[in-house]
Amino acid sequence: MNNASKILVRWKVRHAVVTWIGIVLNALIAVPFLICPTWMLNQLGILPVAPIWPMAAAGAYLIITCFYFPMIIDIDRFRVFAWLSILPARTFPALFFFAAVLLCGASSGFLVIAVVDAAIAIAWLHCMIKIVGLEQAIATGRVDP
Repeated sequence: MNNASKILVRWKVRHAVVTWIGIVLNALIAVPFLICPTWMLNQLGILPVAPIWPMAAAGAYLIITCFYFPMIIDIDRFRVFAWLSILPARTFPALFFFAAVLLCGASSGFLVIAVVDAAIAIAWLHCMIKIVGLEQAIATGRVDP
């Protein structure tokens, strides 16, 4: 394995590490909402609602998180999961919650979710850009495989 291939493998490993971090952060946000939603709403300074709604959202958040595991196992085979996890799965919630707080006056507690999603989306995007760039460079012969 030459240098370019080693670098490509390193970026794929970095992507897997970022994915694991995202999974753990999702769990740290969602599990408390499943167990004690009212307490979590209070901690984040979000106005209380019927507990079923934050619990349902947390459950959906954990279901979405399940779709991150295939790209850890084989990012080449599940490349579409990697791209879909960046754009709709992380970017939309980040933009939604930033807009809700900054434009609509929602509780600033929602910024926690927005910042987590935005940070993971940016890290994933950086990794994917590097991976695709290296793969194209190897495929076109700009660097040796």
